[in-house]
Amino acid sequence: MKIFLITAIIAVALAGGAPAQAPAGGDSSPTFKAGGEEVVLDVVVRDKKGRLVKDLKQSDFTVIDNGEARPIKSFRVVEGTDAISSSGARTQLDPLRQLRLITLVFQGGDQDAKKLSRDAAMELIKGELAQNVYVSVMAIDHRLQAIQTFTNDRELIKKGINRATASVNDYTNDTISVRHNLEQMLGPGQGGDMSDSSRVNSMSNGAAAASGANSAPTNAGGVAMAHLMLTILQNAQADETTDWSRGSIFPLLDLVKEQYVLPGRKTILYFSGGFPISQSTEDPFKQIISLANRANVSFYAIDTRGLTTYSTNSSATNGLNNAAGASAMNITTSTTQITTGQAQSVDMAIDAGKSDTQNAIAMLSSQTGGAMIANTNDFRAPIRKITEDIQSYYEIFYDPQIQKYDGAFRKVLVKTDQADLKVQSSAGYFALPPNMVKGGEVLASYEVPLLQALDTMPLAKDFRFQSTAMHFRTAGGPRCEVVVDIPVGGLTFQASTPPGFFEGKLAYVAVVKDANGVVVKKLRQEVPMKVTPDKIEAYKAGSHFIYDEGFDLPPGHYTLETAVMDMESQKMSARKTIFVVPAKSDGLGISSVTLVRNIKPKDAATKADDPMLSADGVVMPTVSPILKKADSPEIPFYLTVYPDKTSKDKPTLTMEFSKDGKPLGAAKPDLTAPDAQGRIQYSARIPDAGFPPGDYSVRFVAEQGAEKADESVSFTIE
Repeated sequence: MKIFLITAIIAVALAGGAPAQAPAGGDSSPTFKAGGEEVVLDVVVRDKKGRLVKDLKQSDFTVIDNGEARPIKSFRVVEGTDAISSSGARTQLDPLRQLRLITLVFQGGDQDAKKLSRDAAMELIKGELAQNVYVSVMAIDHRLQAIQTFTNDRELIKKGINRATASVNDYTNDTISVRHNLEQMLGPGQGGDMSDSSRVNSMSNGAAAASGANSAPTNAGGVAMAHLMLTILQNAQADETTDWSRGSIFPLLDLVKEQYVLPGRKTILYFSGGFPISQSTEDPFKQIISLANRANVSFYAIDTRGLTTYSTNSSATNGLNNAAGASAMNITTSTTQITTGQAQSVDMAIDAGKSDTQNAIAMLSSQTGGAMIANTNDFRAPIRKITEDIQSYYEIFYDPQIQKYDGAFRKVLVKTDQADLKVQSSAGYFALPPNMVKGGEVLASYEVPLLQALDTMPLAKDFRFQSTAMHFRTAGGPRCEVVVDIPVGGLTFQASTPPGFFEGKLAYVAVVKDANGVVVKKLRQEVPMKVTPDKIEAYKAGSHFIYDEGFDLPPGHYTLETAVMDMESQKMSARKTIFVVPAKSDGLGISSVTLVRNIKPKDAATKADDPMLSADGVVMPTVSPILKKADSPEIPFYLTVYPDKTSKDKPTLTMEFSKDGKPLGAAKPDLTAPDAQGRIQYSARIPDAGFPPGDYSVRFVAEQGAEKADESVSFTIE
């Protein structure tokens, strides 16, 4: 690609008026409404000596949800295979509808850690398993791997435990085998959600054929559990990574977010040395806790480092203080790191995150009604307590009375009248619509108010930002490039504690909908900003957060709906624009035109088919329509011309300038020969010395023989 400097003299006509705005897209955003939703809590109570307390009544408990006491709708004590009602009536649990799932998850560790893990797991299954208790064995090796699907055959479980704690850590063949067996049972491509009635029917239909307690659940409830396991594996494939934090958190998220599909108590024993929480994984870590509490899943973390003589937070730069007893909402730092697609004019200092690996698993356990076992080499007594927790607990049902699904964290506190008792229960959840939690992609907590903003008319305009969708041609067909451009000067920054930085945070959601209002693509991100006091003024004056992402999109008419929130002030802005992806053609064509913020070097993350990749580097677009003379003496443009390969005529390009709708002049630059892909990438830098302040438009017209194609771009000079 050759960069041209246009020096043509353009006559300027000084006329008032403002450029016309594109019409807004149709209003088809999702609506979130309050509704009845029952919450079930599995509650374990122990006295000050650690002994189970089993004789409490419903009147002994108080449930506080989001600061308000909520009436308990129903209450019972679960003990072994029996349920004891408030009146004292004892009934046997239906093993088909009151399952107890135990998932053993092993991650990493040296040979000593593996031995400790193996001994602890074997202690758990030392006795006979009840008819409704099923155990699966999983491993995390950068991604979630399946070793043994749910079964109550103790010999199969032992074999899985031995495999997971062996010296060899490659479980790929195990996972392939498990998936093959599940697909043989269900048929290929049968993962995903089952309806409530389908799950109940699949359990009930197998009841008569159940072959006894110590069998794999191929009959009673087996289809539903096989669906659960297969969907977990399918979700896990998309989240493989080599990063320590991501390689721990995303597999756990994959494991938890499908557990809601079956009723009953679910327990995860997580054998691990812990993990840090990086800035890119704080939000999914909070999602694990929230989803676990909604799905009735309790984590019991077993620190496989055993008895240690060193501090687990010696390398921490910003540790999670009091993690075991703190609310999940105490995680207040940002979630997603600045990506390479974000062009910033001032360097940003991003906190490296939280490095105390034991604090993460402590919070995971305490916030989900479980417990952590750590700093010991003898797991027998703690494992016996876990076994008691699984077998004996209180089951409390209540209505949270959510009036607005705003994504906020709702703290849950279960209290008893006796102050000397210790209560284990979930600590809370995010107020997300139930249908947005069950199956599919899990909404981040910040997404809910953003999606609500897109559903509220008139659209909020608390601060300025721009977004657009550009179209390009690739060898595979049409490609869309979404760009979000947010000037940081309109956002709120607060002095950090301890002092030394100014901090801000933004979050955005960009939704692409087709002509029928169906969401075909969603982009989301929560972005931290941190700058030293000496740079804060320059940073706010000249910096933009810019994110761009490309993806294939069939030809058609689309709407781009974008909402941005200033997380410090909770201010919101939203906009909707329509765009067209042209039909695939071999004739003359022209891409969208974009202003250029800068050109960055190609790196390992750059894809070969990126339409913004040129010989000079990767073009970083900006869609901010306001240019300041003081910032740059030039106006840079970028576009691509696609010549008709069957035509013998040479393509030409004309740039027609106008101000407030009145023509100013034109320029006709020379085009280079097409590259190996048959395209002509064109970049122009136009001196803005001849442009007084005002609103401008440039129309780019490509011609080749009788064919013509055009695109336009508008901007304002201040």
